[in-house]
Amino acid sequence: MILINPNEPYVIRSGFGDYGIPTPSLQVDYGWFAHGKKSLIERKHVPEDLLNSMSDGRLNREMQVVLENIEKGGNGYLLLEGFMQCNREDYIVVNGRPSGWKIDQISERLSTIQLMGVKLLLSPGIQQTPFIIVSQYRWELKDEHKSLKTRPGPVSEWGKPSYSGYMLWSYQGIPGVGSDIAETLYEAASTWAALVKLSVEDLMELKRFGRKRAERVFRFIHEGKL
Repeated sequence: MILINPNEPYVIRSGFGDYGIPTPSLQVDYGWFAHGKKSLIERKHVPEDLLNSMSDGRLNREMQVVLENIEKGGNGYLLLEGFMQCNREDYIVVNGRPSGWKIDQISERLSTIQLMGVKLLLSPGIQQTPFIIVSQYRWELKDEHKSLKTRPGPVSEWGKPSYSGYMLWSYQGIPGVGSDIAETLYEAASTWAALVKLSVEDLMELKRFGRKRAERVFRFIHEGKL
């Protein structure tokens, strides 16, 4: 599950559905545990929020929390949401006016942050941010990432909601779960929230599930490892 700071905008929090858990004690915007490691994500909408946080020192304080987690063996991310535009003098434009920041200053600051071990995630907009975060979470849960290059993306019929296709695709992120098994899981539990409530015995009652497969899927869902 993904931990979510309750101060995050509702449009983002609602985008996770049952996949996220509001966590008031979270010092950054998002976090999770995978393979025994803690990952933290700080989200910055660009350009306004990023530039303001650099000016008032918030970014330094927030990155310190992320860096401390990295020092303890965890992972740290800075998610940049949106796009930046510059005028002819290379100043970043905010609400149609040049800010006091040039693009090379931002580039240097981001390079320094990456040098410290913080990885960058990019989201084109607030609507896509939950999907970017969930995708990164699933990526960390996998032992090997070769299958991500071949696993087909979610399929949806034109003009119809793609939620079922998305869930079938996400279930295939579980090691050993192909399209047929994903459909079986989806018939039994159409959301991750419902899936985590299934016991080993519940899984064993599903088509093509024996004890070994049921235990492997259960262990991966709850512990992030096989």
